[in-house]
Amino acid sequence: MESEVTPNAAGGSSSRDRSSTWTSKPFVVVPNDDAVNLPEIAAAAVKQFALSSPDIILTFVSGTRAFGTWKNEDHRAALQKGIIKIINACETWILDAGLDYGLSRMIGNAVRDEQRYRKSRKEYEMFAKGHQQQPHSRHSVVLMGITATALLEGKSDQPLQQDPLGTDPSHTHFIFVNGPVEAVAARQANLAVELVHQTMHVLQKIPNSPSNAPSSAAAGENVSEKLAQHEQIPLVAMLVQGDETALDMVEIYLKHGVPVLVVKGTGLMADVLAFAFEECKELGPGPHLEKFRLDMTKHIGRIFPASVADGSLENLCEKLLKCIGLAKQPDKELMSVIASSEYLSDLDSIVLPVIFAARSPSLNALPQQISKDFLLTMKLNRPNLARANVLRRDYDGVVLANNELFEKALLWLGRESFVEEFMEGDIAVHKFLNHSSLLRLFRLADNRDFFVALLEDIFPGRFSQNESFEESLVTVDLNLIIQQLTTLPKFLSMHELSSNYFGLYAHDAFVAERKAMNALMVWAVLMNRFSLAETLLKFCEDPIPMALFVSAMFRGLSGHCDASLTTKLHEQSRNFSMKAIDILDMSYRESSERTFDLLNQKFADFNNKTPIKMAYESENKFFLAHESCQIWLTRLWEGGIKVYGPTDSLIPSEAKLIISALLLFPINFWIQYDSKEFLKHQQADNAADINENGSLHNDVPLEQDDPVGLLLRNISRHGDPMDLSSPKNNETSEATLQKLEDLSLLESRLVSGKPTEPLSLNVPRKRAPPVIRYHRRRKALPFWRKVYYLWSAPRTKFWMFQLFYWVYLAIFSIAVILPSCNKTHLDAVIFIWTAFGVIELGLRTAYQARHDFPVSIRRRVIEIVVTIVFVLAAVILRRYSGLVRPLYTRALFATGLLYMYYRMISVFFPMNPDLGPTLYRIKRMILVDFVSFVRLAFPFILANLFVLQAVMYPDVPFGVETWRQGFHRAFFTLFTAFIQEIDYTPRCEATRIFNHSDTCWTGDYADHTCPTLGVISYVLNIQYWIIMRLILMVLLSALFAATMIKVKEDAEYIFKYQRYSTVLDFASRSALPPPLSVVGYLFDWIVACCARTKRIDPGHRKQLTQPRSIKLIDRRSAVIRSNESYSYWMGLTKEYYRKKAEEERERKVPAEQLKKINALSAEQSTLRGELAVLGEKLKQLEGTCTTLLDFEKARFSAAE
Repeated sequence: MESEVTPNAAGGSSSRDRSSTWTSKPFVVVPNDDAVNLPEIAAAAVKQFALSSPDIILTFVSGTRAFGTWKNEDHRAALQKGIIKIINACETWILDAGLDYGLSRMIGNAVRDEQRYRKSRKEYEMFAKGHQQQPHSRHSVVLMGITATALLEGKSDQPLQQDPLGTDPSHTHFIFVNGPVEAVAARQANLAVELVHQTMHVLQKIPNSPSNAPSSAAAGENVSEKLAQHEQIPLVAMLVQGDETALDMVEIYLKHGVPVLVVKGTGLMADVLAFAFEECKELGPGPHLEKFRLDMTKHIGRIFPASVADGSLENLCEKLLKCIGLAKQPDKELMSVIASSEYLSDLDSIVLPVIFAARSPSLNALPQQISKDFLLTMKLNRPNLARANVLRRDYDGVVLANNELFEKALLWLGRESFVEEFMEGDIAVHKFLNHSSLLRLFRLADNRDFFVALLEDIFPGRFSQNESFEESLVTVDLNLIIQQLTTLPKFLSMHELSSNYFGLYAHDAFVAERKAMNALMVWAVLMNRFSLAETLLKFCEDPIPMALFVSAMFRGLSGHCDASLTTKLHEQSRNFSMKAIDILDMSYRESSERTFDLLNQKFADFNNKTPIKMAYESENKFFLAHESCQIWLTRLWEGGIKVYGPTDSLIPSEAKLIISALLLFPINFWIQYDSKEFLKHQQADNAADINENGSLHNDVPLEQDDPVGLLLRNISRHGDPMDLSSPKNNETSEATLQKLEDLSLLESRLVSGKPTEPLSLNVPRKRAPPVIRYHRRRKALPFWRKVYYLWSAPRTKFWMFQLFYWVYLAIFSIAVILPSCNKTHLDAVIFIWTAFGVIELGLRTAYQARHDFPVSIRRRVIEIVVTIVFVLAAVILRRYSGLVRPLYTRALFATGLLYMYYRMISVFFPMNPDLGPTLYRIKRMILVDFVSFVRLAFPFILANLFVLQAVMYPDVPFGVETWRQGFHRAFFTLFTAFIQEIDYTPRCEATRIFNHSDTCWTGDYADHTCPTLGVISYVLNIQYWIIMRLILMVLLSALFAATMIKVKEDAEYIFKYQRYSTVLDFASRSALPPPLSVVGYLFDWIVACCARTKRIDPGHRKQLTQPRSIKLIDRRSAVIRSNESYSYWMGLTKEYYRKKAEEERERKVPAEQLKKINALSAEQSTLRGELAVLGEKLKQLEGTCTTLLDFEKARFSAAE
């Protein structure tokens, strides 16, 4: 049984069994034998310790005889932080002397604090998630001490350390080396190197090979077989302070090809070696050796004065020169020097370049080594180093095509820069993502607590923290989650995703890539990976719809999470909304027509919704408030017509519009038609009428001899004409020749500006049909079409509906105010007009619901039901007048009239740019401020209702009058004070009771209607009036004023947002308002009957019955999208991110400059202190020289 040698309390040594508490940590003992086999001991240690394969090994070299204090404690803390940072980022082994002294104690303290934090974090996670849930896994802490037992036994003969040392309790493993201290140093370094080799042999199954020879002896061996074995696990030696033995360890590390990192500024040997290395590097080869040796001797003598006394100065100088010689390699750098600073907290960014520079170019070129280096940089999250030191070696693009590495970049938090590198490397996402890999992403993602909480909220009882997700999560539940968050059903198709993964494309590779990106974006959002979603947005083909979709998802997530996350999710939703707006704004400034094409575009991935419709459904008022969206709505609102004349004309444009619509003849001089717009749609109508086979698309009328149209149709059917290798273009030679001819014709047209024939290709021009040629003749619109277009415009509908509604309200008002016996005919008119209005509203609601318009079906149904009930009740009460009192019938009519007036406000006023925002403010004041006021005032009103009634009218018989009187006084005090109640009146004074013999009568008057007055009555009334009139009413006014100020900007956004629904509502209405709408409905029914009897084909029926405004919306939606369009929007998105990065860098410039100024100021202060010390030394030297001079003068004078 092995034993561990440890110092006891008395200072001696004792041997303890491994089963004891103190010696529970694994250890291995190296005997004091020169013939000991270090590889076998290292292999035994690796097997006995049973550790996982490390990603990096750091061995620290420092002094065991002397360890000075740090000049700057912040630098020491930064080094501790850097070590812990590497330990948490990857599997790291830390090797040091293992002593409770010096650098080993400093590292041990840092590891101890980290272990305490992990323990507390583990307890918290188990408490928060339950004991059944496994806590978050972390990388193991391996702090291994290679300890000299001579120091533990107190056998050191050095004067600086006479007392025996102890082992640091924070170390996890020990290797005890027996023998004298001077000999142990070499074994410690060799053991560290052997641990690397044996770890690769035992854990990574790499064939073992002797490693005793230095790397220079292996120059002629095979790189892929020999060097790969030595370099797969990076080993870096760091020299911090150190003594003479530390220099011996550095020499051994350099002989084995291990890179050495010297921390300059920590003192002792580190400063000596750093000075020697930098001086030698600066002097370069040449006849400077003697001078350099002399300078080094002086430098060593100042730092190690004991070496001058014992005669080891020359030996140290020779060792220094030997180390510097070993560090100089023709194709690699084995030694690096860094200054001690606060940047030691980023130790990983310092160590990685040292590792890469210490390898030969042939080794760095190995694909296996490149992949391992990239994985290490990704674990340490150093994308800049990956780009500069790893990817530039990957000439074949092997790393960025690796799906496993891409999956790790997605799963690990904070690796967005690496994901961006993969996406820039054109990784095929659809070749990575299928339903299985998507499920694996959900299962293995870091910090999936947010997603599990979402599942528990949407599907109560089905999911828990300690269960693995089933396949139904991605095949069924995922689409349900998306639909609940965004109202988009069946957004993802797992069957299509997996088919694309295996190359069985439903459409083509481009669509497959877009579908995979959609699924990846959904995963990022559901995991609450905001930064990753931002990164993926850069590479979306449709950035604006995708940004709106992500904004809607974050907004939906805010309703299913904890209240602490709601604000953050709303901010993320707003952030993506602003990205969509910024990209739209950039496009609008570059090309407004392209922007309007995008707003008209229906995206198949988003259920054929346009960006404007997506923004409205997700309540994205900021996007709809953008200038381009408002112009789009204005164009739709105007319907292609404009009113002649200046805006400040005596006759308003609205009056001109109404007069033209009613009298018709003013159309010729007051109404302007966009001939290009209307002739194009007239041509499309006629073409759709004559082309029943669908050879000409109804929505995109193209001239038959237009080469652009020919090329676009060929691209849509066969793919890109230049991509002849694609599967879609694997067709006959005649079809390929036709594509080339089309392309040549297009090029000649674009170059010359007119459609000329190409020189080398003969393309027969097809004669255009008469209806298409009509488009070129530019004939004027017939008068009947002008009338049709005028009455079909939403703007005209708005004013005509409003005009007729005012007429309806006027008749209704007269019918209500006239005596009941004189308005029979008016009542009939009201009933019929209201019935036609209900029919129009019901048919419009059904049409809007069928075509997925932004309409609240629930509110419409309630409105229709209430109106129908009103009409039926009014008819019944009017027909059977004896059922109820006539006053109640009149009250019913008055209530209906009041409702109709209020309805007019909600229907027509929101379109006014002044009244619309004001209505929102009023709505906010009523629904928020007034409701809050009522909740606050209700207890006061209710209390004083009973109190004042009981004190002032104590003898009133209990009944309905008691309640009415109390409520009247308590509630109407909000508007006026009932001062007359507290006045003495002669009528009441005549009934005053002076002798209260009847104990049941409480009041002062025999008449119970007289108020009983007194101090109590005055006090109670005064307190109630003060509270209600001076406090609560003033508070209500303050709330209203605050709301007016607070929602001033928001009201404008709300008005522009609601404008969309109002415009589409009038665009989908019939051209004739009630009661004339019956004519339009009869026409639609006749057309439907003719279509049912097949006298009219379905295409004609759609042209005849669909509202023209809706046809304009459909036709504006582009059908064909080119690759150039995708490239444009992706390029615009990247340009947007580039500008944002520049703005972020410019924003950080002042802080960085201030940081540099502070560093320079601190350095200046240090230099001032050093100059002050030098000044004092110069003064001392001057005094000494003066004293010596005086002494010599005196001696010379005495001699004379």
